[in-house]
Amino acid sequence: MFILRAVVMWTVNDFLAYAMVSGHQRWLPWDHEWQEKDKEFDGNTEHRLRPTEWSGDEILEQLNRLDFAPFGKTVSWTRPSTHMNWTHKPMFFELLYWSKLKLRHNLDVMHVEKNVFDTLVGTILDIEGKTNDTIKARLDLERMGIRRGLWMNRDSDKARRDLAFFSMKPNDKKKFLKFVSSVKFPDGYASNIACCVNVDGGKFTRLKSHDCHVFMQYLLPVGIRHLLPEDVVKPIMLLSRFFSQLTAKTLRKTDMFQLRHDIV
Repeated sequence: MFILRAVVMWTVNDFLAYAMVSGHQRWLPWDHEWQEKDKEFDGNTEHRLRPTEWSGDEILEQLNRLDFAPFGKTVSWTRPSTHMNWTHKPMFFELLYWSKLKLRHNLDVMHVEKNVFDTLVGTILDIEGKTNDTIKARLDLERMGIRRGLWMNRDSDKARRDLAFFSMKPNDKKKFLKFVSSVKFPDGYASNIACCVNVDGGKFTRLKSHDCHVFMQYLLPVGIRHLLPEDVVKPIMLLSRFFSQLTAKTLRKTDMFQLRHDIV
């Protein structure tokens, strides 16, 4: 008989669960050229410095000063402005050592890659329910007064959403899907991705995380090369290379610093 002791060292989340990694100009280097660009973002230039990174002890001290509603869905509670972004005290801080950990949260790279892949492919193929290029997104751009080329077309009685420059035309979409359905991998390298292609329906189905991993790094850069404008293809290829380097078997610390620089 023995005593087994366990420690929760960190959490592993997908991209959506870790809200503080949201992209924002404020997190770029202060002299980055994108700080002065407005139309490419929300119409405003950004001159604020990035927020101070808080230690675990500082976060715990802040949480202990706040009063939250009792746990449960039946309790009605409005968050005061003094609570900033906090809605509750995370249960992990009940662990006495949690505030002392330097690294408390991790991102699941494969899950993040799949989320990025689903959104990216859904947008360039203009798949309903998967694309980020929605009518609401177009109306938001119009309301903000940016990216006029993506505004709703109001030439006729009804406003319509024209195909964006970063989405494939129907014929090009069919070429891309036929290319993917014709690819064959060595046995055991990946699942039969051809079975996940619906050429007539113009979409993919039943793609697993590893399928998206292989697709993102090897098929996507080749498949889109002659089907989309160069200024769309280039950033997608760089994004593909980023994930390829990030998931390499050997990764040096200097590589990580370079990847962080390249991704922005």
